[in-house]
Amino acid sequence: MKQTIPIIDLADIGLENPSDAKEETVIRVSKELDDAFANIGFVYLKNHGIDQDTVDAVLRASQAFFQLPDDCKDVYRRNSTRYDGYSGIDQEILESKNLHEVREAYDITSLDSVFPDKHLPEFRQAISELVPKLCKLSHRLLRCLAKALGLDDEYFIRCHTMMCQGSDKNATTFRTLYYPSLADSAIKAGVERCGRHSDYGTFTLLFQDDIGGLEIFSGGEWVAATPIPGTVLVNVGDLLQFWTADRYLATIHRVRVPEEEIRRRSARQSLAFFVHPDNDVMVSPLNGSKNHSPISALAHLNLRYSQTYKY
Repeated sequence: MKQTIPIIDLADIGLENPSDAKEETVIRVSKELDDAFANIGFVYLKNHGIDQDTVDAVLRASQAFFQLPDDCKDVYRRNSTRYDGYSGIDQEILESKNLHEVREAYDITSLDSVFPDKHLPEFRQAISELVPKLCKLSHRLLRCLAKALGLDDEYFIRCHTMMCQGSDKNATTFRTLYYPSLADSAIKAGVERCGRHSDYGTFTLLFQDDIGGLEIFSGGEWVAATPIPGTVLVNVGDLLQFWTADRYLATIHRVRVPEEEIRRRSARQSLAFFVHPDNDVMVSPLNGSKNHSPISALAHLNLRYSQTYKY
């Protein structure tokens, strides 16, 4: 039977509610997260409490940035010593067999980081509204995961104390992604919007537009992660798989070039929040198994970046 990505209702644990949610809700959400992460590695969350207006403002500001001339965007290009900033088409190749991965991105690890204020001041303003909400939601999910795994409720919180305080402390990254129109492109071998990969950190929160194209590999087949209005899609990263001795799955996923010409002509946008532990946190299986050797959060990230980025 074809697998489907489950939907979890955060109900009174969403951001519209105080942090002291009903215990029965925390227990329910913890169990549902545990089931989803163990079986497919992805889950939709509804009633998460991040309002659509805030998300839409970031999408609009991002689109305006990505439509700037290349020489303007290049001013903010990320490099081997700075994780923040702009990445152009083919700067990051996630699947080694691909010749081209047609997307652009802008990464932020701190609200004090490099922003294109000279060209687009509303970009910083919009992102500064969204990122604190993403941090707050992530903390609630980290607490649920600790409960699901039978740990002290604050265990994962203590490992993520410096989120969005800068890449020198913690590599948690807000990324706005833009997949330009492929109106003039036939589908060719070696051309994708985003090659197959797993994410690197603890988990990722993803907001999609309505264009679609994201697929996850589960049960031996590709499953469409169809956009569901009002939800945020969450998936397991490598480090959470290491921590849980492979109980949770860092599921492979990709963004295909659409076969339908009308979708190929449409630009695609998404917003990703890659949650990472603090740089010096050593990650090894919580159950004491030898499934994975201990590795620091920063060392794992640097290894993955060395395999995918071109500077």
